[in-house]
Amino acid sequence: MSSMNFMEKLLDGVEVEWKELGKVFDILAGGDVPKDAFSDVETQKFNIPILSNGIGDNSLYGWTDKAKIEKPSLTISARGTIGWTSYRDKPFFPIVRLIVLTPKIELNLKYAYYFMKTVENGYKVPPAGIPQLTKPMLKEIQIPIPCPENPKKSLEIQAEIVRILDAFTELTTELTTE
Repeated sequence: MSSMNFMEKLLDGVEVEWKELGKVFDILAGGDVPKDAFSDVETQKFNIPILSNGIGDNSLYGWTDKAKIEKPSLTISARGTIGWTSYRDKPFFPIVRLIVLTPKIELNLKYAYYFMKTVENGYKVPPAGIPQLTKPMLKEIQIPIPCPENPKKSLEIQAEIVRILDAFTELTTELTTE
């Protein structure tokens, strides 16, 4: 069963409004490395991770002393590992072509993370030039918001979906490890 079919099954029977990412998130592209505040290793002063495109620990570029992103956010690789989505719940500094999505509406960010994982291999990246994902390419992607007229119920549904998917992910990890 594909991830999207799984998400659709979890939302089955629930009123859903599809909203553009640009209306749900502030979308920012990472910039240059903070050259005047940079360390290759974590120190007491330089303890904020600098993140670039990459999967897991491969996204760690170095360390700095000031976060550019303070709030929990999602990151999406715009080059190399195009579309790879990560959940970030600690302050960080994005660089190069790392795209950051920070919610601008009340939303369970982990719910949004699981949804974005269902679309991460389906971005329409132009084949000409250097393949990359851009902010405008993300803005119009639609995300399902359950029970849009009842924010409390919406968050409850999102939390239940996250609970189910977290449990499923944990079981999958355990089976893979065994």
